Amino acid sequence: MLYDLTILSLLPNTLGAVLPVLPQTYATFTQSGTVLGCFSCEFGVLNRFAFLTRYDDAAALATERARLMETEDPYGIGQYLGGVTSTAFKPLSFARPIEPGSHGPFYEFRTYSLAPGGLPETEAAWAKVIDRRHAMSPLPTIMASVEEGPLKMVHIWPYASIEARAAARAQASKEGVFPPPGGSAKLTGLQSELFVATAFSGLK
Repeated sequence: MLYDLTILSLLPNTLGAVLPVLPQTYATFTQSGTVLGCFSCEFGVLNRFAFLTRYDDAAALATERARLMETEDPYGIGQYLGGVTSTAFKPLSFARPIEPGSHGPFYEFRTYSLAPGGLPETEAAWAKVIDRRHAMSPLPTIMASVEEGPLKMVHIWPYASIEARAAARAQASKEGVFPPPGGSAKLTGLQSELFVATAFSGLK
């Protein structure tokens, strides 16, 4: 199983035109996979929407990417787009299956850059504490990029409120389970952005 994370970046002052048609974009987002969620960036680089899609295997993802290349305006908002990025990820060994439902509405997307060959050591460190951290607040997925280029690890944390996020992170820090002991040795960069689930998203 693979996940695709696609970011649609809008041109300035086009949000009002895009919002009414975005549900249709979501409904027709993929033909060979299952779109799981659509999120609007609240804190970070604004006017961006993140689409998370599941594919059974690399062949299904390749089929979808080929379709996108042959379609003039695959998302139906081409005139408003400033950029599109897509990255394929494989869930880590201890990642749980993503289950659509109401978990947010706030979703923190944390992107960590790793040194070459650094994933096994990082994954092993996380595996030791992830069940305890998951009990404090759910972790729908944690995944590593399988594209060419710098290795990235993305973990997505839903929260009912900003206060709930602060409480969970304070507890994890107090217990010493986050950051995972030894889990930062191979990290080269950290980024955190807060998204909000859209009304039509499977993950809410």
